Amino acid sequence: MAEIVSEEMTDKLGQPVQMDTLRPLQAYDAEGRARAVAGVVQALAMAKEAGVDADTAMKLVGWQE
Repeated sequence: MAEIVSEEMTDKLGQPVQMDTLRPLQAYDAEGRARAVAGVVQALAMAKEAGVDADTAMKLVGWQE
């Protein structure tokens, strides 16, 4: 689909047009925030399974209220 749109735009604009179809997917995880949050949630779940108190764990890493 992107190739067809690029060809049509190239014809209409008179110069080569390329489309980056991955950019919107990368924007979702800008600066790695989604991966970082997923890692924290996974770590907290593992700590809970191991019997670690979540409040204590958060204080140890400096995430206090």
